[in-house]
Amino acid sequence: EELKRAGKRPLGVTTMDVQLQPMNAHEYQQWLDASVQEYIAEKVHAGTWTAEEAPALAQASYAELLPQGLATPSELLWTVTDAGQPVGSLWVHWDQDKRTFFVYDIVIDAAMRNQGYGQATLTALDAEARQRRVRSIGLHVFGDNQRAQHVYAKMGFVVTDINMSKVVGDADD
Repeated sequence: EELKRAGKRPLGVTTMDVQLQPMNAHEYQQWLDASVQEYIAEKVHAGTWTAEEAPALAQASYAELLPQGLATPSELLWTVTDAGQPVGSLWVHWDQDKRTFFVYDIVIDAAMRNQGYGQATLTALDAEARQRRVRSIGLHVFGDNQRAQHVYAKMGFVVTDINMSKVVGDADD
C-alpha cells in the first residue's frame, strides 16, 4: 500500500486493472478546481491568453461546456482507477448523433506518470467507445506537449489539423 501511494509497484507486479469510474460529486469538485487552474496555465503558456484575462476566460469556458456540472448531458467524467485506487481523471464529450468521443481532458496523477497509465486509460476509453458504438475518438493537444503527442501517436491517433501562431510584437505596441 505504501508503494502504491508513492506511485511505485512492488517488484514483479506489472499488471494493471485500469477502470473508468464515473466521478462522484467530491471527485468532480476536486477535478474541476485543478483542471481550471491547469487550463489557465496552459493557455497563458501557449500565449493564447494573458495572465490577467485567463482566470475569467477559463471559468467561462468550463461554465459553457459543463453548465450542469457533473450532470451535464453528453459529458462523461471519469476517475481513472487501478485496482480501485485513483490514478487520474478523464473528461470526454460524447456526440451520440455523430457517434464520436472528444477527449477534453486526460490527467494522470504526477506520482503515477511514466508507468503506462496514459496508454492504459486510452485502452479503457477504446473499450468504452466500442461499448457505446462510437466510431472515432478525437482530442486536442498543445503543441509543446511532446510526451502526450508521443502517447497519442503510439495509441493510433493521427494529426488531423495543426494551428500555428507567431508573435510579432508586444501587445503594448
